[in-house]
Amino acid sequence: MILFETIRWKNFLSTGNHFTEIKLDNESTTLIVGTNGAGKSTVLDALTFSLFGKPFRKINKGQLINSSNEKDCKVEVEFSIGDIEWKVVRGIKPNTFEIWKDG
Repeated sequence: MILFETIRWKNFLSTGNHFTEIKLDNESTTLIVGTNGAGKSTVLDALTFSLFGKPFRKINKGQLINSSNEKDCKVEVEFSIGDIEWKVVRGIKPNTFEIWKDG
């Protein structure tokens, strides 16, 4: 089973040049709620972009970069499968794709 621990991003969609981080392992389940425009879909887009290279919604890759900074878009997700710890880092401008296993 995959256990997501942390997701963080910067310069992704409407977020700025400082990392936004969400801990997903504080409890056994995580529920994300909020008003329209609060960022619920951004969390899902960041997760799918980091793992699959494309957002969940129909947004082209160029639109994922924050329009104010226009560079250094980065998403990181940390998770475990069994006893193995994984970290996936994906970015645009510069293009980055890293997979870390147990550090």
